[in-house]
Amino acid sequence: MTKKRSFNFILYIIILLIIVLSFYKFSLIEKITYPIIYEEEVSLNSLEYDIDKYIIYAVIKGESSFYPYAKSKKQAKGLMQISDITWNWAYDELKTIEENPYIISDNIKVGSWYLSKLIRQYDNIQIALLAYNAGSGNVDEWLREGRLNGSDYEKWDIPFNESKKYIDKITKYHIEYKNIYGEKNHEL
Repeated sequence: MTKKRSFNFILYIIILLIIVLSFYKFSLIEKITYPIIYEEEVSLNSLEYDIDKYIIYAVIKGESSFYPYAKSKKQAKGLMQISDITWNWAYDELKTIEENPYIISDNIKVGSWYLSKLIRQYDNIQIALLAYNAGSGNVDEWLREGRLNGSDYEKWDIPFNESKKYIDKITKYHIEYKNIYGEKNHEL
């Protein structure tokens, strides 16, 4: 093989590798950005509480970015940012969790249990997410006042701007998880 042919062959192989790796690179970046961590705990609670596992992942990503020792300014704790009042309620109801909200399996259990309760209570995932973020007492009041009319949450009159952004964020994360991991149904 001549030097020119050898060079062209190597150049061809390099270009081909770059093309092939670019497809994997984007997939890898997406999977790093939207990780599947704590898979056993999420899957078990998804089944136990009949809740989409990708919504659990979306909430964990949105609440703590998968950092198990996260603590908010309002003292919500752990992966799913559970408030003390919700943790104590779950502790009394579930009887299977420890008192420590930083235990990963227990935090995912309580967050999934609570989110499942909100979804059943409101029969609407966006209202459930709003209640998860702003509190069910606030959401009940906003429903009574007629602030949450219609199915398009973007038109709701939500007094807390952070809570509107929270619904947007978790909805986006949920859609991305479904896209990346092979489920193209975008409905919440």
